[in-house]
Formats: sequence, C-alpha cells, structure tokens
Amino acid sequence: MTAPAALDLLAAALGAQFSTTMIRQDGHRPRLVVADRSTGAATEVHADENGRYWWPWAAPATVTDDPHATAHQIIGVLRGTPDGGYR
Repeated sequence: MTAPAALDLLAAALGAQFSTTMIRQDGHRPRLVVADRSTGAATEVHADENGRYWWPWAAPATVTDDPHATAHQIIGVLRGTPDGGYR
C-alpha cells in the first residue's frame, strides 16, 4: 500500500468528528494533519512505504493495515484520554 493510500484510510477511520488534510511535499513523507472539530486540538501523522504510521516526533504509531487502531490512538492523544475518548 502506498503512503497516501494509508493516510486516506486513516482519514476515513477518523470520521466526521475530525478535520483531515493530507500534505505532500517533495523529499518528505506524506502526512495527515488531523484536528478534532470539537476541541481544536491537532496533530499530524506520517506514513511510509514500509507499512507504518509515524507520529511527528518520529515514534512509530501502528501498522498501516490497521487504520482504526491508529485512529483510536490519535483520538486519545487529541483528547488526552487513554481510551481514545470512547466511553
């Protein structure tokens, strides 16, 4: 799977509660800017061609074949909850 395709799947997994924008620049990994529509908190996630999502601080997030697990992690980061904000 290509990195942009993995980011598209992640954007879909996040759903309408989040604003997502894919950024592509020559010489850089594609990245998805994610903002929580209710809180305004934002982060970005990168994807590579080796099947990994990456946090902007260069730590691996999850594998790209599980965009829902990555969405859950992102929601937790943006909402400051270990369960991803699901209650």
